[in-house]
Amino acid sequence: MRKLRLVRIPRHLIIAASSWLSKIIIAGVQLVSVKFLLEILGEESYAVFTLLTGLLVWFSIADIGIGSSLQNYISELKADRKSYDAYIKAAIHILFASLIILSSTLFFLSDKLSSLYLTSFSDELKNNSGSYFFIASILFIFIGVGSVVYKILFAELLGWKANIINALSYLLGFLDVVAIHYLMPDSSITFALVALYAPVAILPIIYISFRYIYVLKTKVNFNTY
Repeated sequence: MRKLRLVRIPRHLIIAASSWLSKIIIAGVQLVSVKFLLEILGEESYAVFTLLTGLLVWFSIADIGIGSSLQNYISELKADRKSYDAYIKAAIHILFASLIILSSTLFFLSDKLSSLYLTSFSDELKNNSGSYFFIASILFIFIGVGSVVYKILFAELLGWKANIINALSYLLGFLDVVAIHYLMPDSSITFALVALYAPVAILPIIYISFRYIYVLKTKVNFNTY
């Protein structure tokens, strides 16, 4: 009798398939969330929410280019079968500094920036615009910093893990939105922002924290930075 052979699926096909699945899930979450968010916030507050989510693109700079550089270093060192733990540790140090500096700066500038960015709304919304702007900015800074995780995983040829983390984080955010829709239907913009985007910010940060524990004893010198 002939032995059955398991078909080995090429890794690049797994990554490509997981990437498409992740994109479909994220797009679906964003589309379906609109209905729930409109019912929770109302039209005017949802308009503010939409403008604030536009900041996500701007705060993608929070990784200050570390992600792409680290991905290149990991790919090169991995090809040479050398350790790249020191570079991951150094990158985390720089990202932590970026997180602190950007968050501190926005703490003082949020009121001013929000008054320029959110101008065409009612006085009630304008009065709280500074806090909305700050909360959104902090969430998106964390997302920007956490995006380095995806660069690391792709460099390690584990892109399917990156796609799973990304899709899962948005699914959790959607479930949070559904939960507040039924449990707290009159929630504020802050609640809506945290519900949808906190998982997207937190899951990669959790992964980075575990990676840091793993490389904690690795020595880092000035040249590594």
